[in-house]
Amino acid sequence: MKKWSTKSATFLFIVILLAINSGFLFSYYNFYLTDRITDDLSLAKEQNHENLYVIASSIEEKSLNESVEIIKKYIKNNGGYATLKTPEGDVIFSNKEKNSKLFSSMIMVEIGDKTYELYYSKIAITPGMNLVRNFMFYEIIFVSTIVIIVYFISSRRIIDPIETITKDINAYKFGKRPFKRKMPKKMQQIQNTFVDMVDSLELEKENQNQIIASISHDLKTPLTAVIGYADRLKKNDLSSEKKEKYLEKIYGKALMMKVILEEFDDYQSCNLKETLKLCKISVTELCETLKKDYEEDLLDKKINFSINFNCGNKFLIVDLVKIKRVFNNIITNSVNHFKGREGKIVINITFKNNILKVETADDGGGIKEEKNLKRIFEPFYTSDPSRKISGLGLSICKQIISSHNGVIYAENNKIGGLSIIFLLPIN
Repeated sequence: MKKWSTKSATFLFIVILLAINSGFLFSYYNFYLTDRITDDLSLAKEQNHENLYVIASSIEEKSLNESVEIIKKYIKNNGGYATLKTPEGDVIFSNKEKNSKLFSSMIMVEIGDKTYELYYSKIAITPGMNLVRNFMFYEIIFVSTIVIIVYFISSRRIIDPIETITKDINAYKFGKRPFKRKMPKKMQQIQNTFVDMVDSLELEKENQNQIIASISHDLKTPLTAVIGYADRLKKNDLSSEKKEKYLEKIYGKALMMKVILEEFDDYQSCNLKETLKLCKISVTELCETLKKDYEEDLLDKKINFSINFNCGNKFLIVDLVKIKRVFNNIITNSVNHFKGREGKIVINITFKNNILKVETADDGGGIKEEKNLKRIFEPFYTSDPSRKISGLGLSICKQIISSHNGVIYAENNKIGGLSIIFLLPIN
């Protein structure tokens, strides 16, 4: 069964109330109000006729002036409105400017030797006016009830959730994190989206704090060494050999700090798609470039390097400099894990469903704990506690591949090491 939305249910509720009210109005007017007005009107006319007969009997055989005085005296004592006029329409006397033909009664009277028209009306309010007033009072109560009901419904469904979301936003300014709540559907989506956004911001803040802490840590060690060697150089009793040695140490530490800062700059810029300088290159050309760049150098380090591919006729549209940086970081990471011993690095490139799969595998031992396979792409994460400088290489790889609309992940392979795999769309 389809579930009614709050908006639809509220609208239907109001329509039903209005329909009930319209039916009540129709019934009230046709079956009650019309009859009561007719009865009131008949009663008023009867009362008018009775008063007219009293006045008419009082002015029999009286002169016109005497008749007018009698009419005035009767009105003064009994109230009401009277008009005396000739059949031609000339008004002899009237205590009101206009006389309602609907609610006034008329009788022909003989005064002297002439016939006159005598009108009289004694109605405090229009017939049925009490009923109309009661009806208006009812309508005010009915409409007010509808307004109150709609207000409470909207307050519960709209106003209260908005106030809650506003309070959470203001509370977050002072460090109190919001949480997901059970609310009406649309408001719950807004609340949960806000909570997810806050979670993302907090995670990003934690990452930034981690990056800052890591850079501070990695810069502190070489900086301390630079300060120490510089302090020694202040001494006048140093030999030329020691001075030269200390200067070399200072220069080496300074280069290390430069590498750390350059790597951090690369990490910040690699995620920007606007910085990509795209070009078209075939898989064959890419493999030849990699072979030329690494085969000889790795051979000198006693590392066997090979590339396997079966899709040389496929073309990629990539930023070649940044893609080469990805391979450099992955291969460098593998070389560091060999720690001077012999090893093997194999690049396997395959194509399926418009996706190019590139796997760089080594036999350097891999990652012992599976849960750490995802973490190796986090900034500064390392499974090697003895590392001496920043670990941003694989994080930069992730940023570059993401900027090319690709994905990258790691897994332990069958040759006894780690495989870094990334997928790139051909188009």
